[in-house]
Amino acid sequence: MKTFIRTAIVALVALFAMESVASAQFLKNLFNKSNTAATTTQVSAASTNGQAAGAALKSLYTSYKSTGKLDMGNITNIMNLATLATNIKDLKGQTNKTQFYKDFAAGLITGSNNLVSQSNSSAVMSGLSNLVNNVDLSALQGNASQIASKGTTAIENATAISESVSNILNLFKK
Repeated sequence: MKTFIRTAIVALVALFAMESVASAQFLKNLFNKSNTAATTTQVSAASTNGQAAGAALKSLYTSYKSTGKLDMGNITNIMNLATLATNIKDLKGQTNKTQFYKDFAAGLITGSNNLVSQSNSSAVMSGLSNLVNNVDLSALQGNASQIASKGTTAIENATAISESVSNILNLFKK
């Protein structure tokens, strides 16, 4: 009987030990999946934001090219500026060394339909970083329908925003 009890105790201890190892491995795998998902989400957000910003830049450039200036009375331009401001906000504090910055730049090229290219992307990204870090874009960020209803009065720093974006758009002149 003593042997049976000892064997049962050893078996239970072994079972708990195996269960602990399995639980630890499960938690480790769960943590790794969580990190991978967070990284993928961040990369996706950077690329998606870059694509939206690139599309807005392309539209702004098309208008700029036809009128020779960034018309702040044009509601479409205001909406595109709002899209740009909303999508570049996460660039604040990023450097060209971060993965977010690099993924954003790649998305920018795609979204602009190659208006932003490998050769001019550094200058464009520098202009966008300068814009997001040095100009208050809060009046343009957020719900596009609210911005549209306010029209040009939504833009508190219209001159600074217009000059910064015009400098970026000048990079595309051929």
